[in-house]
Amino acid sequence: MKKIYLIFALLLGVCFTSIGQDLNSYKYVVVPEKFEFLKEPNEYQMNALTKFLFEKYGFTVFMESELKPADLSLEPCNTLYADVIENSGFLKTNLQISLKNCNNQVVFTSEEGSSREKDFKMAYQSALRDAFKYVAAINYKYDEKSVLPKKEISEAPVEVKSESVKEVKENKVEEVIVSAIPGEIQKNPKPSGKLKNKRLFVSDNLEVYLLESEYGFQIFQKEMEEPFAKLIKTSSATHFIYSTLQNTGMAFFDATGNLIVEILAENGNNTSIKTYKLKN
Repeated sequence: MKKIYLIFALLLGVCFTSIGQDLNSYKYVVVPEKFEFLKEPNEYQMNALTKFLFEKYGFTVFMESELKPADLSLEPCNTLYADVIENSGFLKTNLQISLKNCNNQVVFTSEEGSSREKDFKMAYQSALRDAFKYVAAINYKYDEKSVLPKKEISEAPVEVKSESVKEVKENKVEEVIVSAIPGEIQKNPKPSGKLKNKRLFVSDNLEVYLLESEYGFQIFQKEMEEPFAKLIKTSSATHFIYSTLQNTGMAFFDATGNLIVEILAENGNNTSIKTYKLKN
């Protein structure tokens, strides 16, 4: 019996070592503002706790709405996207932690963390901490040398022209502005010229501005030079396709000039509404 336990422990250790090596090639983790099994953003402080626990175990983590470093946009496949999945029973709260890559492929799923607490907040937080034991067992440490060359990453969403890379490396005066939308790099100086008619909006204390472009609009967070979203013209004069690195949806301007965005959930079964109120 002892030999069986020893063999099981060795196999488990090899498994976690292999997973850890795979995850070590990813530099960032992005946590959503809301998990699908909850009714409100950061309900029971679950999203904030998820960010805290990933950071505790060595990951560099950003909330979905936070300002992010430029290299995250330049190399979107260097990032993992976190999710927490509920599989609760009648008497137990069960949660699993999932990590997906830029191609929406699951690269890690923890075993279930469980709790028998009756209070919802205590039960969810306790089960989450229990599930993070499996994240801790990975012993994650970012290893830049383990990052796969771009040609080995399937369906790499960004194609960077060699001359653009050269310009970045040589720190030329002309900037390369990288769109938050996979597959597009815009070689332009700071937003000006073709981008015009700046409009300021605010949503949940987050101030953003829209700049008109040849295809519709780009949406920027305040004091950021790279757009996090774009509005693409459609056959309808009043509606746009809303697109970011993680989400797609539809958008329109209401009678008072506010921007209304309807975002399609990852499962494709429902939508959520976000309103950006016109400030000027």
